[in-house]
Amino acid sequence: MGNGLDITEIIKKISGNKELMAQIAKVDPKQGVELLKKANINVDEDDIKKIQATVADGKLDLGDIKNLAGGIFGK
Repeated sequence: MGNGLDITEIIKKISGNKELMAQIAKVDPKQGVELLKKANINVDEDDIKKIQATVADGKLDLGDIKNLAGGIFGK
């Protein structure tokens, strides 16, 4: 992994930005890496694929993300 963060940590960091989450869910992994770089989160393409898989297979919906992020973003 790019910076030692696990997927849950990465998702927590980006979950406050629903537009970014939506973009990550549907972009090509290279584009996802670039999008997160702009948000000062260094990941690699494998991380993007894991995030996409987690969101796509329904393991993590936006309600779960909101719960995960609650401690970080307040609400």
